[in-house]
Amino acid sequence: MSIWSDLTDRSLAELRTAPETYRPTNFWGPGLDQLLGDMSERGLENFKTWPTSRVWFYPVYGNGYSNASIAEVFATASRVNPHATQPFLAGGLNGSLDARRDHDIAGAAWDQARWPFDLGNHGENKVGKPPQAYRLNPGNQNVAFGRAYLNYLLCLSALSRHVDAPPRSFLEIGGGFGVLGEILLSRDPSTRYVDLDIPPLLTVASYYLTELFGADRIATYDASVPSEGPITSTGSAVLPNYRLGDLQSTFDVFVNSYSFQEMEPDVVDRYIGQVCDLGINYAVSLNSREGKPRAAQSGAWGALDPVRSADIAEMFGRRGLRVVGTYNTPLIRSAGELLIMRRD
Repeated sequence: MSIWSDLTDRSLAELRTAPETYRPTNFWGPGLDQLLGDMSERGLENFKTWPTSRVWFYPVYGNGYSNASIAEVFATASRVNPHATQPFLAGGLNGSLDARRDHDIAGAAWDQARWPFDLGNHGENKVGKPPQAYRLNPGNQNVAFGRAYLNYLLCLSALSRHVDAPPRSFLEIGGGFGVLGEILLSRDPSTRYVDLDIPPLLTVASYYLTELFGADRIATYDASVPSEGPITSTGSAVLPNYRLGDLQSTFDVFVNSYSFQEMEPDVVDRYIGQVCDLGINYAVSLNSREGKPRAAQSGAWGALDPVRSADIAEMFGRRGLRVVGTYNTPLIRSAGELLIMRRD
């Protein structure tokens, strides 16, 4: 694990001297220290079970009911209703009904004519020890899905309804543990995916994707990448967010899922300007309609000036990308709003 320690140390040191707009904003300040603590104490090999993972990058279904607690609830339910069945009750409490619903909606929404995509025979890898794994394909019980994975399938299903041909290159800012890369690269080895993030999620995504696909397919921020100067990305990679301006490449699609809302407006606007300079044709934004809660003061939890979904659309609009699809319920059931934007 020394290579991952070196990556974390290097990126943290460089982040401290990077321009202010690349450093963690008010919302993310506490998360950085918490994630570093879990990485040090619990190890990368367990990152999906870190206590901080559910807050910052690994959402889960259900309300925390264990198998033991579900058995206790069923004992009471069966007394009230003799026709109650444990599978039905368990599905509502352990999140499996919600997971199946998301999987089925993604499949129903996907435009296979525009973008042929195998939805049923690929799933989330066990690397990182996922606390939830829902087996939703009766024909392939070796495939399982978690909530983060299904969230991205829902986003891509919306995108599939607006593309003219299968996209081949994707850029993401704030990709969490790299699950979008897992989805894309496991189905089409020719697809290119680049994720830009702050440490230590930079390290987590680098670890995860190289464990899945090998160092030959995933370039990481190692000693071969100088600390200054242009970065030419011809394949898939995980790089620091503060090197975005050095990236020498073009992309078909830009994706942001629940991270622009965690930044301040000037930071988001600068990112969007740099992303649009890379020639993207599509932008996918899943962010809150109203933004994160407003912080009471600097240093308190929340955003100082919340960024709304409409603000993101306006920022892209000034760069020539207009909204061609807006998705809420039933595709997205939350405070989030999914926008698909396309260059005119």
